[in-house]
Amino acid sequence: MSAMRHLLDLCKRRGFLFQSAEIHGGLRGAYDYGPLGVELKRNVSQEWWNSMVYQRSDVVGIDTAIITPPAVLKTSGHVDQFTDEMVDSRLSKERFRPDKAPALKLDDHHPQGLILPISAPDKITAKVWEHDIRTQFARGAAITRKGKEILLQVERMEKDKIVLKKDDRATITTLDPTDLHIPYHGYVDPNSNSPFLTESRPFNLMFKTYLDPIDPIDKVITTTLDAQKTPSTSDLTSTRQLVDKTLHPSLTYLRPETAQGVFINYATVQRSHPHLKIPFGIAQIGKSFRNEIRLEHAIFRTPEFEQMELEFFVAPWQAEEQFESWRKFRMDWWRYYGRNHDRIRERPHAQDELAHYSSGCVDVEYLFPWGWGEVEGIANRGDFDLSKHSEATGIKLQYTDAILMQERQAREKATGVKETDVEALARERFTPHVVESSCGLNRAMLALMLDAMEVVDERGKAIPFEGSEGDNNNTNTENTTVHVSKGVRTIMRLHPRLAPVKVGIMPLISNNKDLVEMCTGISQSLRQELQVNVSMETQSTTIGKRYYRMDEIGTPWCVTVDFESLQDRMVTIRERDTGEQRRVSVDEVVDLVRNGLRLVPRATQNKQQKTISV
Repeated sequence: MSAMRHLLDLCKRRGFLFQSAEIHGGLRGAYDYGPLGVELKRNVSQEWWNSMVYQRSDVVGIDTAIITPPAVLKTSGHVDQFTDEMVDSRLSKERFRPDKAPALKLDDHHPQGLILPISAPDKITAKVWEHDIRTQFARGAAITRKGKEILLQVERMEKDKIVLKKDDRATITTLDPTDLHIPYHGYVDPNSNSPFLTESRPFNLMFKTYLDPIDPIDKVITTTLDAQKTPSTSDLTSTRQLVDKTLHPSLTYLRPETAQGVFINYATVQRSHPHLKIPFGIAQIGKSFRNEIRLEHAIFRTPEFEQMELEFFVAPWQAEEQFESWRKFRMDWWRYYGRNHDRIRERPHAQDELAHYSSGCVDVEYLFPWGWGEVEGIANRGDFDLSKHSEATGIKLQYTDAILMQERQAREKATGVKETDVEALARERFTPHVVESSCGLNRAMLALMLDAMEVVDERGKAIPFEGSEGDNNNTNTENTTVHVSKGVRTIMRLHPRLAPVKVGIMPLISNNKDLVEMCTGISQSLRQELQVNVSMETQSTTIGKRYYRMDEIGTPWCVTVDFESLQDRMVTIRERDTGEQRRVSVDEVVDLVRNGLRLVPRATQNKQQKTISV
């Protein structure tokens, strides 16, 4: 079983993640978070908020609207430029981004010579595709079909095209030599290896919606019918322009990012919190929406997702230093909560990847089963955002250093001379630059679960997923598998502060009234004292199996109440990562858990992790 499939099966079985609307057939790319999933997601976001807001004096929070007026996104460039290139596969009808698609794979060891293999999902589909290729896309080409594969014989590869061999048995009399020339732009259908594609075209990623009591479809129909009555507006382009003009007064968007809500509230926050001095930040956690061309890897890429973003406003001369500082700070956060540091890396953007306004950007990437994937981006955005919104509204989104201004005014009053030093005045009033940290909450949750998941045998020895051990630079690990057999179980070694359930409370005999009553008392104490999620495990099974159930969902501690506990008020507490069990007083349980949940220094945390993993 692959690592990803193993995790998704566990998520569904134990209540982390469900396919949305599954009883109605499901909705592609939509997921619901179950009782354990919502706790884990809440814990990850809370740890981010603790780190970015509560443990600092220079960051405040905000929660802005999801529905966004067009003027905001027109100003930010999203309306005109927030696009991806899109390509359709002529065979499968699937759409994908060409910049994420693989190169063509050829088989040069086949008995028939150089072969282009195309993989269909099943034999029936392969037969249909073969017919389409023969009659529409490569007439007269030498083609054979073997099971689910369609094999095309290749004459040669050229820079921008694939030249196929002619089938000498073909009876087509009107065959043009160019019928065997297949355009190639460096990529193929990711699922089938098919080069039969449409031309790429831009695709805007934003979701439109309309704030209007009248159904917009009614307006579209009425406007279109009216346009057809006039020759000058009956063509498609003119009709579309009229429809857009009619709908524009009620047009809004579901925000594609949370950042713009921060920028347009910069002046409001600064005015309402005058104690904030440059540098300072505004943090936000919230949902964003993107009409993704390709939805993949469960919650890694979905149209509806949550972002954890910080916009940190700095003086222009502080931007580079602050960028480097935040870059290090965020990597430290990931290393603190992650176990496998060799699966977390920084990837600086090349110059041709940077936005035109950005002077630097670094992605934090995790090595997922399918390869390295971005979980966070840290960017030096310059003053682009505030300057653009200032230009569009006429409102100056600047920062004034009141102390420098008062000192200058005092000097001018004393000397009677107005100061005109441009550099000095620029330090007194300026448009702040922005250093941004943008982290995907759903991706972070997926990365942290994969990082914590460990499969062990009956002796507790870790079983590596095939293809993953000793090859952390591998970028094609989608098929890493582990063989599931008797005695093999899963441990979710999440950081205790992230664990959805902090403590599992277990009576030795699940139907014994006295044991259950004592367990209830311990559970209530933990909930009231620590405000944490506690699970009462009263299934009619052995304590060992109940321990393993708790290990599987990442519960750091289990407390067992037995018949001796009724006499001496001593209970057994078990630690997930070491398996160590010890007898402690009932009165000690709260303090032990409290101490285990404290934010310990990173050096101590790393030392603990190394000790556990030996």
